[in-house]
Amino acid sequence: MGLSSTVWFVIAVIALLLGAALLFADNRGGGSGVKERKRWAALRGWEYLDTDPVLPSRWRYGTIHQGGPGVARNLMSGPVPTPAGPRQAYVFDHEQAGRLNSVLVAVQVQEQLPAAVELRLPSAPLPDDAGLDLLEPVGERYAFVSDADTVRPLLTSRLASASDAVGDDVELLWAEESWVLATAPLGSDPERVQDLLADLAEVATALEQGLGAKYLGK
Repeated sequence: MGLSSTVWFVIAVIALLLGAALLFADNRGGGSGVKERKRWAALRGWEYLDTDPVLPSRWRYGTIHQGGPGVARNLMSGPVPTPAGPRQAYVFDHEQAGRLNSVLVAVQVQEQLPAAVELRLPSAPLPDDAGLDLLEPVGERYAFVSDADTVRPLLTSRLASASDAVGDDVELLWAEESWVLATAPLGSDPERVQDLLADLAEVATALEQGLGAKYLGK
């Protein structure tokens, strides 16, 4: 005996709801799905943690200043290979005030930076940090810095090219102490994250080159 159209409709609805539930479970951490994030980390020999409540507090500028340190969710950490050697990196879904706001990517700079610099697209909100002043355009972005005289020699044409290559989906990238960081939209897939890691490594290299030139010029 065949099933009625009503029964088929009920089965279809149940299947749809189950599929949505599975999708939600896989993506409840925001950004890339949890399984996808774990798979990406495993393939590259990176470490994965569900939660780290301490890591974001090591930084203070960018979105950290705007919304507080918050919590790192679905955290991956490991080395990014570059011609100058591997750089430590972090990728996590950034939760602030109980809400996931962005995918935060951080790549280590091999030297300590003398001051902080934020590079914002014109579409990004102005920083609300009284310790940052607008300095000058850097490629398509505007530089807001904590010490103009110290940072100006680092704002080279190579840095401008590197920051432009990061892409328009990243409104804000910044550098402080020995890190370059950027915020990508939630839902950024592993391929986008991989590209962003490479782009931030180039930004770090450009800053290091500027530091070398600055010290040689003294």
